[in-house]
Amino acid sequence: MRYRTIYLPMAEAMAGMTLAAPLDVSRHGQLRFSLPQGHVLTEDNLSQMAANHAEFIFIVEPDGRSEEQVAIDTALVARRIMEIFSGANLSDPILLALFDQILTYRNA
Repeated sequence: MRYRTIYLPMAEAMAGMTLAAPLDVSRHGQLRFSLPQGHVLTEDNLSQMAANHAEFIFIVEPDGRSEEQVAIDTALVARRIMEIFSGANLSDPILLALFDQILTYRNA
């Protein structure tokens, strides 16, 4: 089975979701709450995250899209990113690196 990673606002987080990356919530430079990558969220975790003002989580979930749909979505993302960068000078290594990072992120 194929998986995909997604950033979600806390309002959409639910128990049973699996973290794709460690979650660290800091306040005033002090670590307040932490969960490891691969942790399956519980109701208690959600309450703790809300109490510590977590804003977003990065989760992994099964990707039920067909190969055709993945190809369509990838093409749409690439086209949109090309539109955004249409006026950019991609011979500039910094802009090219940004372009590559966004394209990689949006196709994950």
